[in-house]
Amino acid sequence: MAKEKKTGTEQQKLETAIAELSLEELVALKANVEALIKQRQREYKKELYNQMLSIAQVAGFDSVEAFVSSQGRSPRSDKGVRLPPKYCNPADNKQTWSGKGRKPAWVVSHLQQGGKIEELEIA
Repeated sequence: MAKEKKTGTEQQKLETAIAELSLEELVALKANVEALIKQRQREYKKELYNQMLSIAQVAGFDSVEAFVSSQGRSPRSDKGVRLPPKYCNPADNKQTWSGKGRKPAWVVSHLQQGGKIEELEIA
């Protein structure tokens, strides 16, 4: 897949030849170049996948997908666990708040009226 790079003079000759093409020839050349780019990208992608597969197999995995899926974050162990209430609404003892997340309206109202958050703490 690796091809030799053009030297400076070869590159200049190529650019000069391209500059002399008609519009129709340039459009056709563009389509051919885009098709060639897509083909090379597919080949390169396949080559990279094979390299990744061999690395995954050395690491003891059957496939690249199995290796990649094993690299995800582990789930949180505390997900879904309710926190105990830390604050209580003095007007309605049934309304409580853990102190995490968005402040309830009764906390915001208390603070806007000049109250302190410490006044709402459960003893």
